Amino acid sequence: MIWLEILVVLGAIFFGIRMGGIGIGLCGGLGLVILTIGLGLPIGSPPVDVILIIMTVVVAASALQAAGGMDYLVRLAGKFMRKNPKYINIIAPMITWTMTILAGTGFIVFSTLPVIAEIAKDSGVRPSRTLAGSVVASQVAISGSPISAAMAAMLTIMEVNGVSFITVMAVCLPASFVAAMVAAFIASRQGCELKDDEVYIERLKAGLVKKYEEKKGNDTAWAKFSVVLFLLSTIAVVVLAAFPELRPGFDLGKTMGTRDIIVICMLSAACLMVVFCKTSPDAIVMTPTFRSGMSSLAVILGIVTLGTTFVDFHIEEIKAVAGDILTAYPILLAAVLFFTCALLYSQGATTPLIIPLAIALDVPTWAILASYVAVTGVFVLPTYPTSLAAIEFDSTGSTRVGKYILNHPFMLPGLGGIIAGVLFGFIVAPMVV
Repeated sequence: MIWLEILVVLGAIFFGIRMGGIGIGLCGGLGLVILTIGLGLPIGSPPVDVILIIMTVVVAASALQAAGGMDYLVRLAGKFMRKNPKYINIIAPMITWTMTILAGTGFIVFSTLPVIAEIAKDSGVRPSRTLAGSVVASQVAISGSPISAAMAAMLTIMEVNGVSFITVMAVCLPASFVAAMVAAFIASRQGCELKDDEVYIERLKAGLVKKYEEKKGNDTAWAKFSVVLFLLSTIAVVVLAAFPELRPGFDLGKTMGTRDIIVICMLSAACLMVVFCKTSPDAIVMTPTFRSGMSSLAVILGIVTLGTTFVDFHIEEIKAVAGDILTAYPILLAAVLFFTCALLYSQGATTPLIIPLAIALDVPTWAILASYVAVTGVFVLPTYPTSLAAIEFDSTGSTRVGKYILNHPFMLPGLGGIIAGVLFGFIVAPMVV
């Protein structure tokens, strides 16, 4: 019977990926019907904490976009990169990593990618080098951002198991930075020089290399103030999470949890943007950030609940097979995180599925933190939104997918960065925990 159940789970994932978008969540729901009503398994616990965190962070980020704050940040980043074009291969990934750390979503870099491509091209730098490093940096930053859906889930899970916010961030934040910078270095060495690229030469002769026209916009006081509000809310989350004694206790002997801190800070920031930044509530729900963020909720609700339904019912068998192996070789958890994320195409869905399982299998806490940067497997296929955007924005044609699909510019930087981040984590984590 267990093989039939595994087939249902894998089938739901396979057909969900074929559907695309929220299809994987919808197929997860269908899989739940088969497992529970059809095969009699008790339903697993839906990842409520993760869903609440994603909802509120997405609302705040969408309000920032509606108020013009994201465009303002993109223009600031563009100005900084144009002043230092010689170091674009390192500066651009640092900027996309920082933006994702602060915003909690890699989608914030969408508007930055055409600017990066244009500056690289104008400087004679192969755009695929800069774009690949920047995209991978934004993806690994999710494992270090305190307000990303994946990290918020990680914090909530680890907090219940007695691991503090500071301990988690002391390992995961620098590990994600190391991964991003190693990825940027590897990307900067990929491919021939732009002037020698045959595809670029052909596109140049055909007149297909277009000049990017940067969108003009006024940096209004409202846009700047929305950025201030969002940053203040992020700082509030970090401070209150890092110092539990500052949290309200309500005379109940139990202080407010990290999940609730994120929820109230993000919703408050969004509300203040509406009040003070001339932002329409209707404009918030029409932003690309809101649509993509909310669609991810269906993915997480369907596929994570399907996974926990199977895992919770067979936890003893899983312990018997995998428990001793992961205890003896905890670094294998990094491989589990990586391939699960590559399969589910979601760091937010991978975290609440795999981390509780790792804890149940008695994987050491330090090894869980050290491995966490490997939750970034979304670059394996070049179909992730930011990867597709980078390919589209590179008019030189240097950012392209090879004949065998997996030989694309994001693969080697991503793999190298994650390996470096995991090794760094395994050195630092035992000293921190």
